Amino acid sequence: MTRNGTTDPLVGHVLDDRYEILQRLARGGMATVYRAQDLRLGRIVAVKVMHDDLDEAQGTDFARKFDREARAAAALTDSHVVGVFDQGIDDGRPYIVMEFIEGCTLRNLITREAPFDPERALSLIEPIAAALAAAHESGLVHRDVKPENVLIGNKGQIKVADFGLARAASAKTITVAKGNVIGTVSYLPPEIVAQTHADARSDIYSTGIVLYELLTGEKPYTGENLQVAYAHVNKSVPAPSQTLRRNGHAPVPDYVDALVLACTRRDPDRRPADGHELLTKVRRARAAVASGVTNDESLSAVMYPAGWREGRNWSSGDARSGATRIDTEPIRLSARIRGRDRLTASAVPGSSRTRAGATAAPAATRVRADQEPARPPSNGWHPVGAPSRPSAPVSPVDYSDHLSQTGPHQLPRHQRSPMPRSQRTPLFPEIVNDPVHRRRRGIVATLLVLILATVIGVSSWWVTSGRFIETPDMVGMSQDAAISAAQQAGLTVSFEQAFSDDVEAGVVISTDPTAGTKIERKSQIDAVVSAGPQTYAMPNVAGLTQEAATQALIDAHLAVGAVTQEYSDTVAAGDVISASAEAGTQVVHDTAIDLVVSMGPSPIKVKDYTGKSADEAKSALERAGFTVTTEEQPSSEVEVGHVISQDPASGQLQAGSEVHLVVSSGAEEVAVPDVRARTADDARSILEAAGFEVEEKYVDEDASVRLNRVQKTDPVRNTKLAKGSTVTIYII
Repeated sequence: MTRNGTTDPLVGHVLDDRYEILQRLARGGMATVYRAQDLRLGRIVAVKVMHDDLDEAQGTDFARKFDREARAAAALTDSHVVGVFDQGIDDGRPYIVMEFIEGCTLRNLITREAPFDPERALSLIEPIAAALAAAHESGLVHRDVKPENVLIGNKGQIKVADFGLARAASAKTITVAKGNVIGTVSYLPPEIVAQTHADARSDIYSTGIVLYELLTGEKPYTGENLQVAYAHVNKSVPAPSQTLRRNGHAPVPDYVDALVLACTRRDPDRRPADGHELLTKVRRARAAVASGVTNDESLSAVMYPAGWREGRNWSSGDARSGATRIDTEPIRLSARIRGRDRLTASAVPGSSRTRAGATAAPAATRVRADQEPARPPSNGWHPVGAPSRPSAPVSPVDYSDHLSQTGPHQLPRHQRSPMPRSQRTPLFPEIVNDPVHRRRRGIVATLLVLILATVIGVSSWWVTSGRFIETPDMVGMSQDAAISAAQQAGLTVSFEQAFSDDVEAGVVISTDPTAGTKIERKSQIDAVVSAGPQTYAMPNVAGLTQEAATQALIDAHLAVGAVTQEYSDTVAAGDVISASAEAGTQVVHDTAIDLVVSMGPSPIKVKDYTGKSADEAKSALERAGFTVTTEEQPSSEVEVGHVISQDPASGQLQAGSEVHLVVSSGAEEVAVPDVRARTADDARSILEAAGFEVEEKYVDEDASVRLNRVQKTDPVRNTKLAKGSTVTIYII
């Protein structure tokens, strides 16, 4: 959700009877970006409308240059480049129509998550390198690579925007519009600061700064714009590991350090030549990181060739130990960052800048990284009056252009006089040069010089600092308080929401630019307001298996907490009975949800009915909820119809479990064997084997002769008797 402190007049307007402006998305130094509807093709597009002051600054020249660069960008087709669909001029305002990417910028991602581990950082920089490779192959240089120009779609696609537009806006245009150097100073290569030619290697430098910020979470240089520009020209970007160690983080692999240092060399000749070479190195580094390679000197040498290491013992630990480095690269520092006293003057006659092709310092000059280069010697010349046409204040960006327009090299060398112009042509020819008017002329000249100096001073103050104001600190404020703070400072503020686990909903998390940054009066501040922690709807997990419930919570960005088990007569064993959060309620992400899982019905205690009536035991067990099975076995010890044994006879069982009873059918009956005529011993053996007890009696107790044979049994043969009964044999 975006809330703007002011209403944009273009919202609701239709450009060229085709593009209906729906919403303002962002406002930058050159243009404002809108979400729009293409009424002809029925699609959503992004429309970038240039600021009015840019067109006023350069007139039709800007429109022609803008048209030319927009056409060049439109010819660039690559999956990692935001497509340019159309361009035109509506009511004097140049605009371009681009592909609309639903998502966020790399700046948003850095604000939320940086620093990134090397694998993530390289995966984010690889599409940027691919886009630059395609552009450089087509002869197009971006000139303003920065996180704000890298768009990340909701589906993960990464695309680079604004190809060609940095060139369309010349240094003069940017100076008039914003009072800054072309591009974003934090990512500006030294050669652009020094006003020399920018090429593909300039994009490599800016990309290296972006990679440094991804790895460390901060930019290599901070401060006023002029201070940052000076650092780009005179200091070497430190290795990311040096910054990470200082901030208490683990270092990155040495070859990743080497890649950053190679990209951010101040001498363009010592950087990767173009986007294709950068892409190759990024992919090699990413493959090494993915393979778990921590340090690799040979790969570091590929990233940062030995021939580039003049005056800097990087391989011995310079960049990784935090030691001060000495860089011997030539410094090409233009007059525009040598001090605020140089922002408003014409060329100084006799100085090194008044000769065609001269530079502020010799190319061979070598300076320590922590030293400020010496100012060029003064020749003692001071202005004594105003020129015939007053010069407009000149910004740092305009300085070399201004020299080319006003310096003495405008005339052929043979026409130049060694005498200063002020001595060849009277400043005020209408004043007679005689003793009567000499004093008056001196007074008038002095007054005019003072007035001119005041005008120049005030103009210089306004161009360099007067029209700027510090960004108020809004972090921790409510939206209403932030709007009030912005209005008091003469600024406007727009809001977008972001989830935060640490900041209360409705409170400002961050601003762009950050507090204390100098921006033009009436500029807009983009603020991020906390929407509180991100919440998700609690899924209904009751009745699901524990495994299915766990997956449902993970899918809802929640976690499984404690799992307890309970008996339930209604929920099947293994299924979820309840959860600690009610289904449908909004729950903060990653909240641990406790689950109660069923163990099935409560178990029932088993009572032992051994020796009891079988009918009684069966009835009692069935009333308790068990299933009862029975079988009969003869028993001489257990009464008929009573329980001989029970399985199980104790413990606990679930309802419906089986209990088995063995019921006595009484003693087993056996037929008395026929043992007649057998010897007494044989008869005893047979009867005992049949389970009987044997008692012997003689038919005639007094007989003198005995045959020792069985005459009969009692009971008689074939009589059914229970085992263990006594059978009497009668012996003759």
